[in-house]
Amino acid sequence: MIDATVEKQMTDSKPLQDDIAFVRAVAERSNQPRMPAIYLIWAVICLCGFTLVDLVGPESGWVGVYWSILGPIGTALTWWLSARAGQRAGQVDRRKGLRWVGHFAGFFAVGLLGLGLVLSGQMTWLGLSSLWILILALTYFLAGLHLERQLMPVSLVLAAGYLFTLYLPEYGFTTAGVLVAAALVTQAKIGGRAQNAAS
Repeated sequence: MIDATVEKQMTDSKPLQDDIAFVRAVAERSNQPRMPAIYLIWAVICLCGFTLVDLVGPESGWVGVYWSILGPIGTALTWWLSARAGQRAGQVDRRKGLRWVGHFAGFFAVGLLGLGLVLSGQMTWLGLSSLWILILALTYFLAGLHLERQLMPVSLVLAAGYLFTLYLPEYGFTTAGVLVAAALVTQAKIGGRAQNAAS
């Protein structure tokens, strides 16, 4: 008798759980603020930063200086634009914001740990520059899988760009930068059209 009662309660709560899951999924998808400007910012940063590797060489301190300055500036602008868009849409989701921060902080930490490969003599600066692009491709892929689908195509272009840095002796990084910038601009346009259609 007790087993039958427990079983009935479980079957009664299943539709309720399904309803709650459905409502949550709809709420997460509805009116997601789109921020094309973020894609454009990173398109410019990546185009210039990747091209710089070909212009001055991967071992040049200018590459490190560039990313040490433009990386944090791009991150700060991304955070500011995201926070504004979330407030305007009335969808401030601190938990999701922290997931984004943790996601890209992980990329940055792994990239810094990669410096150990060069400092210990196990990898060249050129190899590390390519490795950073490969790690960024994985970072974008996982962000596309778990956070924002628009990043998935960019991850595939980053992976192709990584291969260009390996097998295109001259201007491999420039080619990768152009491809990645084009992918980011394309996603900005798609996001802009979606934003206009929603308003």
